[in-house]
Amino acid sequence: MKITGNHDQADELTQRTFIKVHEKFDSFRGNSAISTWIYRIAINVGKNYLRKEKAKNFISLDNIFNLPDDDSPDSNIDFKGKLQKAISKLPTKQHMVVLLRAFQDLPYKQIGAILGISENAAKANYSHALNNLKKHLLKMGVKYGSL
Repeated sequence: MKITGNHDQADELTQRTFIKVHEKFDSFRGNSAISTWIYRIAINVGKNYLRKEKAKNFISLDNIFNLPDDDSPDSNIDFKGKLQKAISKLPTKQHMVVLLRAFQDLPYKQIGAILGISENAAKANYSHALNNLKKHLLKMGVKYGSL
């Protein structure tokens, strides 16, 4: 789980997720794959963290972007910081869809099952999220390749 930019906090959220899985295992009904059920728990743990911390500090998803033309380490660090900030401005559902699609490489159908939305809604949220990220990054003066 990579919901925070902080490795120690990410480890703690992962631990919380597996504690919840252990505590609630008897309530697993088998209506979906166990991985979908575990992802759902992880998403809820992450949402609770974000709500409590009042921060949306998702780590870089630079694998969905072409990094800036300047490949210097300072430029990439600056881009990642701006990308984190742009992602933090997304609505929660778009935020989660981007995380699951771009970072976890999950299919839309599974994302929909995890978030309790349809496959088409997952696709729409992802598309809206990418458009919103473009707008936020442009406002920050980031020059990047096409998404």
